Amino acid sequence: MSQNRPIKYEMKVLLNNIEVTKETLLVNSGMNYGRFYNHYTEDYEIQLSTSEFIHLIESEYNNIRNEIKIDDQRHEDDSDFKSTNYCTLSELLVYKSEFEAIVKTYLDQILFDKLFSNSASNTFVINSTESVSVIENKVVISGKAYRLEPK
Repeated sequence: MSQNRPIKYEMKVLLNNIEVTKETLLVNSGMNYGRFYNHYTEDYEIQLSTSEFIHLIESEYNNIRNEIKIDDQRHEDDSDFKSTNYCTLSELLVYKSEFEAIVKTYLDQILFDKLFSNSASNTFVINSTESVSVIENKVVISGKAYRLEPK
């Protein structure tokens, strides 16, 4: 078996528990992420296989983990990374609370930028990350989205 075998992406995107195309969503990557200003919200969920998740974000995870390790040592801090002994991304998947905290704090926006892009089909904006978990070899990320205003 070749180690360089391409990953078969099996990502699912759901909006209010109905599967939609990924082009339906784009991401608010601004400073107001998590603020809705009277927008009516919808529930979104993204499901990725653990191998997809690792493939997409491992490099960035390693860079962030290494920077936080230096900061922890320099400032004698106790980060979520330290709680996991600065483990690999695949090992992090078993640390439920630390995994969720690290993804919500450092990785969600990076991952979303890789998964979603602006297109004419975008009708909803992902605007929060409420939950991150591993369920049956899938990374499940959920939160709130709002409908784009017509132009």
